[in-house]
Amino acid sequence: MSELRRELGLLEAVVYGTGLILGAGIYAILGEATGVTGGSIVISFLLAALIASVTGLSYAELASLFPKAEGDYIYVRNAFDREIVSDVTALGRLLMGVISSAAVALAFSGYLSAFIDVSQIWTAILIVVIMTGINFWGIDLSTKINILFTGIEVAGLVIIIWIGSGSWGSAEVLHTPNGVVGVLHASFLIFFAYLGFGSIVNLSEETEDATVTIPRAIVLSLGFTTLIYLLVGLSAVSLVDWRVLGQSASPLAAVARVGWGTRGSTLLGAIALFSTTNTVLILQISTSRLLYGVSKSEYHVFPEIFSRVHSSRQTPHYAVMLVGIVTIPFVFLGDIGFVAGLANLMLLVVFVLVNAALLKLRYSRPEQERGFRAPLNVGQLSITAVAGLISSLGLIAFYILTW
Repeated sequence: MSELRRELGLLEAVVYGTGLILGAGIYAILGEATGVTGGSIVISFLLAALIASVTGLSYAELASLFPKAEGDYIYVRNAFDREIVSDVTALGRLLMGVISSAAVALAFSGYLSAFIDVSQIWTAILIVVIMTGINFWGIDLSTKINILFTGIEVAGLVIIIWIGSGSWGSAEVLHTPNGVVGVLHASFLIFFAYLGFGSIVNLSEETEDATVTIPRAIVLSLGFTTLIYLLVGLSAVSLVDWRVLGQSASPLAAVARVGWGTRGSTLLGAIALFSTTNTVLILQISTSRLLYGVSKSEYHVFPEIFSRVHSSRQTPHYAVMLVGIVTIPFVFLGDIGFVAGLANLMLLVVFVLVNAALLKLRYSRPEQERGFRAPLNVGQLSITAVAGLISSLGLIAFYILTW
């Protein structure tokens, strides 16, 4: 068997993107981001959403051109025809996937510790191992789990919005205890929350009519999650002091405790377990599909064994196992903010290359059929791709200068 099973439609693809974005962001990094920027976390969310959206449009168009599991790699390879550039893209995305998976697994441990006394490191490792097993079992089971868990995590965020909606007027959204640097730093951390849209493209070979479905899924996932993020962020700083949020290992549970008492805190803590579990699962899936894609015989980026598909499960079992194994060492770093920062840096390097790839392909292959075309153009020049390129370079420079 050398092909994956096409099981996903638009709904499933949007749910995958939504589950990945929401789980990785709000439940994992909200506290630390609020701790560096205060009430202006809402502004940081808007800035991060803008940066993610312009690059997301590049992904949407490129996914309609090349609906392959290789995703970013195949885009850069076709644009520049230089193995070193495309190989760096593949390696960067793989590192981003495993590092992000480790960061969210650590967030899972943080929420679980509110219920029982557990080892953060070993609990995170255990959740990675379990999700690797589900990933191996098949895309059908993974999809069912994803839909169920995404519904639960969205319900939890709606509860937070409902709890805080009556206090929105008290939020000091212009409060910047660390000035512009704090707003930018928080935006950089929050950018980790948007990594999901780039991973949707890795499901192209398991999606029906991928040239149309995947671009739509990217746009819809980004739009829906941005709205949720803004309202949750506003509710959080309306109810809880930003310094308290910054010190909390389970920030949304802290918000629920203030607005709804111990019962609310317990409920949100439990929902966060589903959300972070879901995110680890989807990251393991998308990263293993990328490894599967770039290991195909025509590329030779990685040994061809990782492109093999299990005869009965129809999943890339060797790729699944390797991604799970490589994730575990990053769990030992322990610090969610530091791990998320590393994932962001890898992702931003890839974003620079992806936006540059779209700009190049607009001129080198202007007549190639596209299922989606990014808006705002001057002739063949994509304004959104230029904005994505510049903003990604800017965040890389910010990260290096503030390390």
